[in-house]
Amino acid sequence: MDFSPCAVRALDFAKRIAAAGDARLHLLYVDDDPMLIQQETDQSFRDEHEDKMAMKFVELLPPDQRERFRTVMAVRLGTASHQIESYAQEQGIELIVMGNAGHSKLSDVLLGSVTSHVIRHAPCPVLSVK
Repeated sequence: MDFSPCAVRALDFAKRIAAAGDARLHLLYVDDDPMLIQQETDQSFRDEHEDKMAMKFVELLPPDQRERFRTVMAVRLGTASHQIESYAQEQGIELIVMGNAGHSKLSDVLLGSVTSHVIRHAPCPVLSVK
């Protein structure tokens, strides 16, 4: 979840799937900010940032939906594609639902988007929402 309009549409789609299958919903935010990743960065600064991101999750899902979907909210630091794949493996995720909009068209062409990388390497099926 990067909180973009495309990611919010993916969340809406994931909620429909979760409701149909009585599934748990995991929301994962990955931050690749070098300031947060550096070893020298104070842990309290990281914790404060993580709390801010958790509050954004809370704004996306009202309490009744968080309870209905038994929602798990997680924040990770690092490369988005690798963190998504690792999280899915660690948590036994059965389906990843994510938006397919890249940060820029140039990066999609030259480097490949996060979504396309996850589609190729995830330990489970990936549903891409446009």
